[in-house]
Amino acid sequence: MGEYQFRKPALPWQAGIPGFASVYFSLGLLARGYRSSRSSPSKQREEREKERERGENPPASGSSSSENSTNFIQLISISSFLMAEAAAVSALLRVVIGKLATGAWKELAPLKKVRRNIRKLQSALSTIQDVLEDAEERSPREKALHNWLRKLKDAAYDADDVVDKFHIVALRRRRRHGKVSRLFSLPLPLAFRFRMTRKIKKITKRLDEIAAERIKFHLREGPVSDRRVEIGHRHTSSAVDESEVIGRDGDREKLVHLLVDTGSDKDVVIVSVVGMGGLGKTTLVKLVYNDERISSDFELRIWICVSEDFDIRRLTRAMIECVTQEDCRLCELEPMQLRLRSLLRARKFLLVLDDVWNENAEKWDDFKCLLRGSAAGSKVIVTTRNERIAVMMGSIAPFQLKVLADDDCWTLFKHKAFGMERVKETSSLEAIGKEIVQKCGGVPLAVKALGSLMSTKRDEAEWLAIRDSEIWRLSQERTEIIPALRLSYDHLPSRLKQCFAYCSLFPKDYEIRKHVLIEMWVAEGFISPTDEGMLEEDAGNEYFNVLLWSSFFQEVTEYLYGSVITCKMHDLVHDLAQSIAGEECLTMEVGSQKNIPERCHYSSLICNEMSLTISKFSSEAKKLRSFLVLQPGDYFSHSRSPAEVPKNMLSTLTHLRVLDLSGCRIIKLPNAIGKLEHLRFLDLSRTEVETLPNSITHLHNLQTLNLRGCRELHQLPKGIKNLSNLRHLDISGCKLLERMPSGMGQLRNLQTLTMFTVGEDCGSTFAELQGLNLIRGYLEVNNLQHLKNPEEAVEAELKAKRGLRMLQLNWKREADSVPGENVENVLEGLKPHSNLEQLEIKEYGGINFPVWMTAIEPLSSYTSLVRINLSNFERCTRLPPLAQLPSLKFLILVSFSALRTISTEFYGDTGTFPSLESLQFRHMPNLEELLLAIPGRETFPRLTYFRAVGCPNLTAQPSIPSSIRSLEIQKCKMELLLAGDRINLGSSSFSHLRKLVIYNCRAPSPSWWNRLQYFTALEDLRIDGCEDLTCLPEGIVQHFSSLRIMTIGNHPNLSSLGEGGPQQCLLTSLRHLKIYRCARLSALPEWLGGLTSLRRLEIINCRNLASLPDGMRLLTTLQDLSIRHCPLLERRCEREIGEDWDKIAHIPRIDIRLTSASTM
Repeated sequence: MGEYQFRKPALPWQAGIPGFASVYFSLGLLARGYRSSRSSPSKQREEREKERERGENPPASGSSSSENSTNFIQLISISSFLMAEAAAVSALLRVVIGKLATGAWKELAPLKKVRRNIRKLQSALSTIQDVLEDAEERSPREKALHNWLRKLKDAAYDADDVVDKFHIVALRRRRRHGKVSRLFSLPLPLAFRFRMTRKIKKITKRLDEIAAERIKFHLREGPVSDRRVEIGHRHTSSAVDESEVIGRDGDREKLVHLLVDTGSDKDVVIVSVVGMGGLGKTTLVKLVYNDERISSDFELRIWICVSEDFDIRRLTRAMIECVTQEDCRLCELEPMQLRLRSLLRARKFLLVLDDVWNENAEKWDDFKCLLRGSAAGSKVIVTTRNERIAVMMGSIAPFQLKVLADDDCWTLFKHKAFGMERVKETSSLEAIGKEIVQKCGGVPLAVKALGSLMSTKRDEAEWLAIRDSEIWRLSQERTEIIPALRLSYDHLPSRLKQCFAYCSLFPKDYEIRKHVLIEMWVAEGFISPTDEGMLEEDAGNEYFNVLLWSSFFQEVTEYLYGSVITCKMHDLVHDLAQSIAGEECLTMEVGSQKNIPERCHYSSLICNEMSLTISKFSSEAKKLRSFLVLQPGDYFSHSRSPAEVPKNMLSTLTHLRVLDLSGCRIIKLPNAIGKLEHLRFLDLSRTEVETLPNSITHLHNLQTLNLRGCRELHQLPKGIKNLSNLRHLDISGCKLLERMPSGMGQLRNLQTLTMFTVGEDCGSTFAELQGLNLIRGYLEVNNLQHLKNPEEAVEAELKAKRGLRMLQLNWKREADSVPGENVENVLEGLKPHSNLEQLEIKEYGGINFPVWMTAIEPLSSYTSLVRINLSNFERCTRLPPLAQLPSLKFLILVSFSALRTISTEFYGDTGTFPSLESLQFRHMPNLEELLLAIPGRETFPRLTYFRAVGCPNLTAQPSIPSSIRSLEIQKCKMELLLAGDRINLGSSSFSHLRKLVIYNCRAPSPSWWNRLQYFTALEDLRIDGCEDLTCLPEGIVQHFSSLRIMTIGNHPNLSSLGEGGPQQCLLTSLRHLKIYRCARLSALPEWLGGLTSLRRLEIINCRNLASLPDGMRLLTTLQDLSIRHCPLLERRCEREIGEDWDKIAHIPRIDIRLTSASTM
């Protein structure tokens, strides 16, 4: 059944509601009689191809290109609505089918007389899905079909509400009466049956009216496979006008280098150029294709526009014709392939495959076979919008094309808008034009389109109108922006189209949280798992990845291990989502709220102001299914919105599935929340709620409850165990929670439980986690000091929770308290599953580590563990053999007061820390010796970051590994840098060191500072708070030719930065110099004039600094000078009249903060 394939639920479905069967009979009418004699789309395509080959079916005469362009854009606009409507109805019907498949009907009424109609229902719903696929593909000219789909969608929404109501009743009765068999003898209340029968009759009448209109559309029923909307196929060639291309010189050079200077072996190298529509991928490749270096390096150059049809026969024919410049008369594939191989044999070629949409790896593998036998160094360039295609086809990492820089966008816009002098460039139009350019988000197609559009508009009012319009509303102005982007939407599977349109609820530049978005999709019923037993969240993750790979999302932020946390939508992609969503989705801002139209089902409110109240909801908003209150900001932001929620919201929006009130000014949640019986997603994160009403436990459909960062919340409702469908409970940051309510173990569907607080007395026992084996992601366990019985730790079965990736185990020890005698056995019982990726343990009071952290066999089984953070282990005297962990990348050890040496036990028999990249030791006052090498082993082969803080007695044996690139020592002995007198280690051991931070450290002697001269590869140096430093070591000025950033500060005895003129200074790469809080420093050295690359100089709080050196005049690259709290220097540098003003007058940006007399 193509993209709409689903598993049919088992029969029989059973229902006992009067009139309900008639609803499904009416739905069946929508499918009956829809078969037509139309040929299939594939046959139609073949017929059109034959007509073109015969010279038939010419374009209509008399139509100009501009008229064709306008018609094309109008067709695209109408087509998007048709596809969006059909996709939305299809998603709704899948939801209804899914709810019926749960068996709720069977529990409510076992009447057998309706089985026949239920069987018809199954067939009808399946057929309707096929009809909708046909409707989605139908001609974009059929506006009447669009209206018909809207009616069907409205009816489908109401039908879903009715089905959902019965589903809710079944859940309540199951919770109240227990066993399913007992429900059969419990009749439904008469009032309920009467009320629902009336609703069903009303829906039935509507469906009958809709069914009566079906004949005029001749919709075809039956499965459809791999069909695409056939609008706007692109046809490209290699021709390019280079004068029209701006801002791609750097990309051009990089791509030419990839083609000419890499991959000279026998295999053909495939380079994929990937990016969203309109970025100029094809244009860039045209520049490269026509570059003289390319034409001279490749004997053959072949350009093929692939588009949707990745047909090997067509591509082979096109390649032959491009090489021979003659028509290919061969018809069969085999002779064509032999001909092509003979043409390519032993010849070095460049093949461009432009605009590829094919995701079938087998087709690509078959095509690659044609390229064998060519000369070494042959290359293929592929352009695509889909990153998955780029990875599949490319033999090297994809070439990610980025947006244009702002200056280049403005240059391109000016060229289009003012270049033909049809519009006179004025300062006012220039200012407006720059704001218009910002709407384009760096996309050249949008810049060119709007620039061309503005070239026809002479009045400032017309320019302002375009500036204040949404780009997606400009289609009637013959811009090609949205149609170009919409091609990517057309290629999405139907099940993803509503997911994409839903994203229009988020404002532009909003940081969308991936897991929240997926949970919203699930709550709205947009997700259909493809495999039996697959979680909807996993299917949603696949949906998200398809949208990501198709360039609908960008600016992705990833967690430590590469998993996506947040993303954004490009402004133009957001415009596309708005154009697709239409009146279904409405985004408003506080203070400019609109009336929510009756057809709107999804709405968001953007809070940008500081003290505004959300307006009351009108009755027209009652059909909203999603309502989001959003504050633009960082994902980890703890900011709260001052927005107050209107009192009538909960009583009006009774059809909500998704309610996001995160960050709102809510102290007490009304009891009316329990009336939102359809609600599946509730976000109260970062609110000020102290408790939740017990009525919230009546929300039997609730799947997500987000209480993250509710710092005033001190207890969860006692009846939370009644939320049997709850999947996600986020209570991270709820520090006042002292215990969990009893019955947590009954939440068997729970996938997210971010925190579990062990209570001191009553409440949920830790052992209730035993059956919650779907829990995954992050779990923080607090107050483990209350867990007295080790058996309870074992019974929780953390080792059975395969999806758990991050585990934090926290004890809390009061001052002078003695750890419990069973603390070591408790930690032993908390053994996690070997899939764990991150482990953090705080305030563990035992002396010994558990067996699962010390014995080689269980420890080495943790092959996914990449981060360990152990802190406040006050009694431990030995470390476990963590070197045995094969994937460990980050290790942080904090406050091991009893630890004196770290020796061979840290490595075990064979450990080497093969993957460790970052190693930190903090606050270990008694640690004296750190063994960093074992004879016969290559330890720390990948270590690049080392940090020691508050380890005053620590020395490293034999020395810090030579692989280190960043080294930071605070409140430690300087000998840690170079052990003993082994000065010769400096030049060799630290050849990779790029960054060095020395803070509050004391050298054994003043001359010891001269040893810094051996760190010649440094690029970033910071020396801070060293009381014994009196003069900057000469070696820094004379040997640090790679240094780019230097910070010197907080040195009370530093009186000199050295001597010598500009000729003696080799700091030729230094770009940023900062000097602060050096009270005894009275003069700056003349060698400052030798800083030939310096761009920024900061001098702060050096109160005795009396003048600037004459060498300041030589700093021609200096762009920023900042002088603050330097009273003597400030007077000498006063603008125009100061004695040193002529030394700095050439610097573009000067910031001198004059010190008031009271502070001098």
